This record gives sequence, C-alpha cells and structure tokens, in this order.
Amino acid sequence: MTPTAHAMPGHFGKKISGTKAPDFDGTQPCTSIDLELFFPTTREEELESLGFIRPLCNSCAFVAPCLEWALANRERGIWAGTTDDQRRSILRKRNRSK
Repeated sequence: MTPTAHAMPGHFGKKISGTKAPDFDGTQPCTSIDLELFFPTTREEELESLGFIRPLCNSCAFVAPCLEWALANRERGIWAGTTDDQRRSILRKRNRSK
C-alpha cells in the first residue's frame, strides 16, 4: 500500500469500515487522503502508513478529539496518528490511574 492522496472530502461523519467517524468540519488534512491508508492489514503497511499519516495528524487541530473518539469507540486502524496497540496502551494507563 503506497501512501497516496485521493480527494475524499467530507469522509468524517460518514460510514468508514462499519463505524461512524467523528463529525468534524472537513478541514482536517486526512479528508484528502485515501482511507485505506488508515486501515492497514499488515504491520508493514501500518508502519508505512504511519510515516505518511502521523505528520498530518500532528499538524491537525483536531488530533485530540480524534484520539478521544478512537479511544471511546475502541476504533481499529490509525486514528490521531496512533495505532490500535498504542491506543490500548493509553487506555491501560488511564485505567491504572483511576
């Protein structure tokens, strides 16, 4: 899977891989990226996608609400520049601190 930008405006708030994505304003950098990059199927694809996606997420004003969405909804894939494993780790740490 090679990172490529495809015009996909407004994918937030629409069905993505069986889930409803957060309802942001459509100005996020990810709205112009091929959604397949956010749902890699192998570790190699995940690393490749992260290298492309993470800088976009880090520059996005919605990175915090995106992460919270993914945590609250146990989303799979790359959200807010984090992987499934990274989000599970965040949730474990939060649960330990309660």
